[in-house]
Amino acid sequence: MGICLLAIILATVFIVVLTYRANEQTVIETYIFQTGNRPNTRVGPLQNLNDLKSDGLRNKLIQKYVAEYFKVIPGTVTKEQTQIIKDLSVSKVYTDWLNTEAKNIDVMAKGKMFRNVWVDTSKIQPIKDSGWVAVPYFTRTWTQSNKMNADVIDDIGIINLKVRFLPGINPNINVRKYLETGGDPAGLFMFEVTDVAF
Repeated sequence: MGICLLAIILATVFIVVLTYRANEQTVIETYIFQTGNRPNTRVGPLQNLNDLKSDGLRNKLIQKYVAEYFKVIPGTVTKEQTQIIKDLSVSKVYTDWLNTEAKNIDVMAKGKMFRNVWVDTSKIQPIKDSGWVAVPYFTRTWTQSNKMNADVIDDIGIINLKVRFLPGINPNINVRKYLETGGDPAGLFMFEVTDVAF
């Protein structure tokens, strides 16, 4: 009996040692999940701000602005969404948004609807010498969140924005403090929407 017990103990120790060694040799592979299958929707490498063309930077900021202007997250209008519209707009445009589209978003959000917004930056058309840009956008709205068979409403439209823009970071903003307090990086640029028309 003693020999059998000793053999069982040795076998148990051997299995524990093998398990421990196998754990040491485990390799964890890291992957970045891409946001889409198309090359223009994949996460790319970090870019130097000085290497970005001013039109490209302006169009990315317009894309961000329009997405925040219309997006709906179930629940309510988010503080982040409200803040980015405030940071990137003159006070009149921000107030108009609060009194029109934000109210619509709030009703949709409280109804547990979800709306995504897409802007193709290559289709943004500046209106010559006016400061206005015509921005085509596409929205997809789910009438109920987290339901695969919920009705989906697709819509397209054009929003016209009057934009004031200079390439570069706004020198009046403390970048570190702004980011540490949760500010959206888009608010760091010298970009401002001064008027909106449909």
